[in-house]
Amino acid sequence: MNQKNVLFINTGIIWGGVEGWHFKTAKSLKKRGYNVFILAAKNTPFEKKCKKAELNVETINTIGNSTFVNLIRVYKLVKYLRKNNIEAMFFCQSSHFKFASLCGYLAGVKKIIYRRALAKPINNHLYNRVALKNFVTDFMAISKTTLAKSVENLSEDILKKIKIQLIYNGVKFDKYAFPEIKTDLRKEFSIGEDEIIIANIGRLGRQKAQQDLIKSIEILKNYHNKFKVLFVGTGNKRKEYEHLVSQLGLEEDIIFTGFRNDIPSILSQVDFVAHTAIYEGCPWIVLETMAAGKPIVSVDIPSVEELVCEGVTGYLVERDYNKIANGILKMINNNDRDNLGYNAQKICQKNYTFNNMVDKIESEFLN
Repeated sequence: MNQKNVLFINTGIIWGGVEGWHFKTAKSLKKRGYNVFILAAKNTPFEKKCKKAELNVETINTIGNSTFVNLIRVYKLVKYLRKNNIEAMFFCQSSHFKFASLCGYLAGVKKIIYRRALAKPINNHLYNRVALKNFVTDFMAISKTTLAKSVENLSEDILKKIKIQLIYNGVKFDKYAFPEIKTDLRKEFSIGEDEIIIANIGRLGRQKAQQDLIKSIEILKNYHNKFKVLFVGTGNKRKEYEHLVSQLGLEEDIIFTGFRNDIPSILSQVDFVAHTAIYEGCPWIVLETMAAGKPIVSVDIPSVEELVCEGVTGYLVERDYNKIANGILKMINNNDRDNLGYNAQKICQKNYTFNNMVDKIESEFLN
């Protein structure tokens, strides 16, 4: 049994991909014998789920962009790190990077790991340069795109290659490949047996750009009308999207399911997934779709291009309403659609499983 003390810091107030990664990775490392510690904001979904999983949780105030200059907060975290003899610490958000890396450095933590999930440039500010060069011991990028975008404004001496590790996200393969069927989608939403089921799964917000898919569906209807599109998720754009659907007269074609906790069951019953995000790090839903053995039609952005093989596991299209509609129509008419899903599943099983991800984290940072 490995007795290293490992800390995960996350004060996010909503439940998202970052929170999910922290939670699942922390649980897995605990099962592998590590002493896992959690610092979370009080009464957040992350704190509650970690406590329910019987992880060692303490609460702290939310970490903001200026927390690193709060000497009292710095003192308290340094004291916590020393008291618990933390040997490795993980954090993801930019604000956490500024604060936690400084505290880890002052406390003498051996491994200070910045997991970068955001495919945007790190600001070339003096403090960021100092923290990356002197405080952070390891920089974990979740895709080539994330890495390239993160460092594009930084000189090579700030973040040396020896610090950088590329570790893609991983999904629990069996959960999606062999799902428990929770509900019959066709019965639940009155979908005909002759209708194609298309899913868009994710937060209804600016980043995911579901308005592009909605407008493409209006065009698609001119060529095919035996389909239903499920928008699975919630978010601050839901009312706006519902209004757009009403304006375009697509109420019979698009179904907003709201938040669902049965994504593996849903994926097993759809024909394929449509994805229109503006940017991604290493999108969970693409990996989950692959694990479920389903093909995908996605707007061609660099991070998705790393995962989707054109014509082999799905189709990549330009961000253009007509081209998105054509890509969806092409998938509908593809009699070999199931084989594309099979190819995707095999690639996922080989390269993008959760156990593979944790194995790499353990070998690179903890052994």
